[in-house]
Amino acid sequence: MGNERLDEPGRECGQVLPLVTLVIVLVGMACLAAGKLGGAAVARAQAVTAADAAALAGAAAGRTAALEAATANGGRVTGYQEAGAAARVEVELGRATASAQARRSGGAGTTTGAGHAPAMRAALARAAQLLGRTVPVAAPLDDVPPPGDAAILHQRGLAVDVPAPFVASLAPVAARAGLCQPYPTVHPVHFEVCGYRLP
Repeated sequence: MGNERLDEPGRECGQVLPLVTLVIVLVGMACLAAGKLGGAAVARAQAVTAADAAALAGAAAGRTAALEAATANGGRVTGYQEAGAAARVEVELGRATASAQARRSGGAGTTTGAGHAPAMRAALARAAQLLGRTVPVAAPLDDVPPPGDAAILHQRGLAVDVPAPFVASLAPVAARAGLCQPYPTVHPVHFEVCGYRLP
């Protein structure tokens, strides 16, 4: 018993292993928590986008338009109030909720667009608000057929083409306005309401 050495290499190994295991478990738990927080932040941002679009659509065209805009952005309206030219909505998207308010105005910076669905009108109005100017809409070019389901979305008022020089201005704010640019290389002038799925 008196001849044992405490500084033998094999003895320290057993003491370090539980500590390394604990550190690995804690790092793994921290990564999971960060992932959940990141997912919650993304869901919240998507809910805010859906609420903004729904409020703009509601102010422009009423409750039905607000419901359609929220649905097109993946959300569900849980509350809607209209007072004069203003609309206030509450939207739920997964576990995230958001509310927004918009006021109808006939001034500069709004885009109504005859023939556009309420969700598209709301997205164009939000883009105009972000840009501080009206979003010009160009007639689709007949000699350049849009790819995929783009033609059907144009017919339903859920897609627009903008003038080519305006693409550089619209593209950076499109997602925040609820507009997607699904063909940025082959048809960059084409924008559509994000999240809309054809039946």
